[in-house]
Amino acid sequence: MIKKVNLKCASYKELATLETDKKINLIYGLNGSGKSTFSEYLRKIECDDEKFANCSIETDNAENKSELSLDQTILVYNQKWVKEAFYENPTLKGIFSLSKGNADAKKKIDLANQEKEKLEKLKTEKEKDKEKSRLSFENKKLKVVDSIWKIKTDYTGGERSTDQFFKGLKSDKETLFNYVLGISKSTTPLLKTINAIKEELHVLLDKNAKKIENISNVQINNLTEDEIILLQKEITGSKNSTFSTLLDKLQNSDWVNSGLEYVESQTEPAQCPFCQQKIDKQHLLDELKSCFDKSYEQDKLKLQHIYDNYERLIDSISIDTSFEQNNLLKDLSSKYESAFEKLKSSLNRNLDIIKEKISTPSKQITLNPVITELTLLNEIIKLANDKINDFNTKIDQKDLTLKELKKVFWENIRLQYDVIITNYQAEKSLFDKEQKDFDFEISRIKMEIDKQVNIITEQSKMVSNIDEAVISINNRLIELGIDSFKIEKYNKDKAEYKLIRSEESEDNIFESLSEGEKMIISFLYFIEECRGKDDSKTDDKKKIVVIDDPISSLSHIYVFNIGTLIKSEFFGSSKIYEQIFVLTHNLYFFYELAKSPYRDIKRLKDEEQEKEHKKEFNLFRIIKSTRGSSITTMKYSEIQNDYQLYWSVVNDKNSKPALIANCMRNIIDYFFGFIENNALSGVFQKKEFKDNINYQAFYRYINRESHSDNVNIYDMKEFDYDSFQEAFREVFILAGYEEHYTKMSKIGIND
Repeated sequence: MIKKVNLKCASYKELATLETDKKINLIYGLNGSGKSTFSEYLRKIECDDEKFANCSIETDNAENKSELSLDQTILVYNQKWVKEAFYENPTLKGIFSLSKGNADAKKKIDLANQEKEKLEKLKTEKEKDKEKSRLSFENKKLKVVDSIWKIKTDYTGGERSTDQFFKGLKSDKETLFNYVLGISKSTTPLLKTINAIKEELHVLLDKNAKKIENISNVQINNLTEDEIILLQKEITGSKNSTFSTLLDKLQNSDWVNSGLEYVESQTEPAQCPFCQQKIDKQHLLDELKSCFDKSYEQDKLKLQHIYDNYERLIDSISIDTSFEQNNLLKDLSSKYESAFEKLKSSLNRNLDIIKEKISTPSKQITLNPVITELTLLNEIIKLANDKINDFNTKIDQKDLTLKELKKVFWENIRLQYDVIITNYQAEKSLFDKEQKDFDFEISRIKMEIDKQVNIITEQSKMVSNIDEAVISINNRLIELGIDSFKIEKYNKDKAEYKLIRSEESEDNIFESLSEGEKMIISFLYFIEECRGKDDSKTDDKKKIVVIDDPISSLSHIYVFNIGTLIKSEFFGSSKIYEQIFVLTHNLYFFYELAKSPYRDIKRLKDEEQEKEHKKEFNLFRIIKSTRGSSITTMKYSEIQNDYQLYWSVVNDKNSKPALIANCMRNIIDYFFGFIENNALSGVFQKKEFKDNINYQAFYRYINRESHSDNVNIYDMKEFDYDSFQEAFREVFILAGYEEHYTKMSKIGIND
């Protein structure tokens, strides 16, 4: 049991203490006085809330007076508890759950569902973006595929030899595209062009294709050493002749030798071929011939032999027509012809040199070397033979050759389309990265969705079944005289409920709950929770119950009923409840709760009333002043005095208009609530009241100036005390309580 409650926070600027030794504790205070702070502190006493750091309680726990014993628990009903325990589905109007545990779980479920919905929307957007990216890339790819397909058009069909390289590639664009894409770009220069490949194919695929003979190298026999010496020798006449001395002087035996032929051709009388004088022909011939002996003539014959042999050599070297006739060698043809002509030209020049030696034997000559020209020619022939040998090998290995040609063909194609393929591969790389990023993000979102699904699953397991409590609530509604609505389960698989109004069809559920309906349902559930009918609670702890303004927002017809319910549930001798604190701003409700269980207490004198009352109750008042909120004890007799105080304010025309209006409203509320009938319900609808403009103004004003409507407080004409007092009096007259008004209207006047 709580012995003391010490408060120093919020409106409690100075330490305020409530000290009690009773089970039942009733606390009265106007709105804003500090009641909510009192109840909220007890609600959060085990939470170490910093706001209440300077607050404390003292209990009958001998071990630690500032704490509850292990077998004690505090159950608090206030607006904060209502917000936590009464949870309305934000997406389904009118659907609610009860209990703090269920409310917390439902909040988490709803938040998880909201987050899941956002994530699923985001996932859908990402999937749309991914698909948009895919379609964009596919459009680009189609253009590339069409470009590649042109290869098939260019190299297949008809008599095209390259058609055989397209087996399995001609029927589908995608297949051809992937094939070309799979070809590696050659890192070395290609040895064959596509045209060269076509030519090879033409030969290979020819039904009459046969091997080609090799081309012989050009051979040139070198001169002998004697022949070389002879060409370099000065061939002159005999030294024993009469003319020998002359020949030496002239150093021109070739000239003399040529004159010999001239002399032989003359007839008598002959002339000297040199001086043109008449000569003895025969004598001169004899003398001249004596100059050119047998050796001279032999050398001349040798020179002629060299010439003849060299000439035959040149004639024997003929151009090979294979280069021109064979397609395989056509690319070497011009080089071969040029080299051949250079060799022939050099040989003919040497022949002319030999011829010159013959005509001028005394001249020393050396032939020009032709090794350079010969080497070049034979190198070209070697290239040709290499090709021939290669071709002949291919003839022998036709299938292997075709396979190699196919490889080189596609390498050419790959190189030809390199720009297109390279650009596509770059686009593909960007696309793949983008798709990978999308997949990663979508996967991440899916994981987040799974997290929310797990939260929903786990929190759904935490929702307790309160069906039994709902049955009790519906029964208590009937006991309270409330037959205008009841609670039904909204979803049989979930702890969610709906309110069914009697005037509506069974299929027509409400769209929202009034504050009064919410208050009644939540309070009735609180009672069930206190009684332990929430399946989530099975403890047997001693319960300290705190109830803060359970009639807020309720019609006055329910105030008495709620008061009776509280008294029957909590004020009795039940051992379930160790202690009860009830806080209210409603004086009538406070009075109803404070009524003694002794039926004849009213017959006792005031002192005796107080004595008997204190056996059961402790009464307290929370007052707020400039110094802050404070808690004081209260006598039972003081309850009536507060009602009288309202009348004294109303009866003083010098009081502030807003205060007068508020007091008028409180008097009407308390009195007509007190008499426990419906006398007030039809007063404001009666013709006498409705047809009077001043009365209607009074009705609107007291509502605005009190708590019902604080909008446009000052939009009316100046407050008229007499007019309002008249309307106030009319309320009591129309309700049949004019005598009570007359009696109370004298309070405070001339006191």
